[in-house]
Amino acid sequence: MKRFLLMAELMDWRKLSVSRDSRYIALEKKLCATKNNTNDNFIFGTIKELMVFAALVGFQLDDFQPLKSKADSTPLILETYASTKHDSYIYLIALAKNKSLDILKDENLREAISIFEGYCNGGLKHIDDWIINNIGEPLATDILFNQTLEFLTENT
Repeated sequence: MKRFLLMAELMDWRKLSVSRDSRYIALEKKLCATKNNTNDNFIFGTIKELMVFAALVGFQLDDFQPLKSKADSTPLILETYASTKHDSYIYLIALAKNKSLDILKDENLREAISIFEGYCNGGLKHIDDWIINNIGEPLATDILFNQTLEFLTENT
């Protein structure tokens, strides 16, 4: 037990991975400025912002799809989220699903991240489907706006 506590104390939370499924790399290139986007039609400045939005979409639509394999995923470190306070979304989503403050303890941080990753993965699937189903639309911004608006008007 002492050894476990010592390991937990030594865990560097900043280096923990927050991953997303690699099959959405094309979506990232279409929507994120940081993926060498050559046009000005990007919606998100960073992949991190897309992941937060996707996790919120997945959570709202109750679509939790855990990552099947870390080998087929692309990580960002938690410190990347913390540097802009986007890590708060990870904790809020984990808390909303788990309903216990214990999920926020250091020893449960990996579980909290897994919850965020699962909702992000589900949200990325929906966003990808929205764009594919509206392929004739000129701007992805319009598609995301219209889909979000449609959801809000149906559920109010």
